[in-house]
Amino acid sequence: MRFEIFLIICNYVGTVAFAASGVLKGIKHKLDIFGITLLAVITALGGGILRDILVAQIPDVLINPEGLYIAIITSGIMWLFTKKIRKKIKISRRRKMKLYKLITTSNLIFDSIGLAAFTLIAANKSVSLELNTVTTGILAAVTGVGGGIIRDLLVTETPIVLREDIYAVLAFGGGILYHICIIQFSFLKVPTMAILFIIMLIIRLVIIKYKVNLPNIN
Repeated sequence: MRFEIFLIICNYVGTVAFAASGVLKGIKHKLDIFGITLLAVITALGGGILRDILVAQIPDVLINPEGLYIAIITSGIMWLFTKKIRKKIKISRRRKMKLYKLITTSNLIFDSIGLAAFTLIAANKSVSLELNTVTTGILAAVTGVGGGIIRDLLVTETPIVLREDIYAVLAFGGGILYHICIIQFSFLKVPTMAILFIIMLIIRLVIIKYKVNLPNIN
């Protein structure tokens, strides 16, 4: 597979995953269709916009708005599906608790997929710009967590990156590892990105399952 096609697929996967994460956050806070769509768009595109601003480039979404369309379509489909399900199912208090837990878990899973995809896309962009290893890690972290931070702030939540699990650290480490594999060891980009995507996703899911957190003041 050509690397350009593989990169486009990763971008689509990450956009849909982060948009779905934004939708679920909006549903959790009982927002209207506009609020849900706004969260979907910001979660999916916010990190990439911040990344491009940091490297003094016009954000990709302003040149190629496909990501914007995908985020809007994803939010529309999920909103209609959720509304239809709620009409068909009479929700008791117990079911509401189960639904809340399902939404929270699903949100974290979609976040994990988007994090892995966008971290590696940002790392590849840094490598193509011939930036150094640490900068690659920083851009990967900003892209992976930036949209989620803005999303959480809009719904007046403490961003998950500041209070739960090893989120930004995983993105930073993934970006650095990709840089080392490509620059230092000259590995092929497609298999390297695919393997690191799987590794990051597995680590993130294990972190969620066992609630691994960085040390805090408590």
